[in-house]
Amino acid sequence: MAKILYPNIQLFYSEARLDTLLQTLDELHTAASEDRLNAVTSVSKVELVGWLHELVYTAQETIAEVEGRGGTERPDLSLVEKSVS
Repeated sequence: MAKILYPNIQLFYSEARLDTLLQTLDELHTAASEDRLNAVTSVSKVELVGWLHELVYTAQETIAEVEGRGGTERPDLSLVEKSVS
């Protein structure tokens, strides 16, 4: 029987990487609020909304897992003020 090898992938989610993700979403939000999405993405509005729903769902599920609730409930996200360092 052949042995299956799995790559050893190690990812490091530092504050800098998470901040980059937040900054990307913030820039997308700014473009949407200024009605200039076509200047920052080639993704259609329908596809973009789908992606954003997926991101929110994944974030909610991750929060549930981190807080030890499992992914069974549907936690709500809340807005927090962005800190400026």
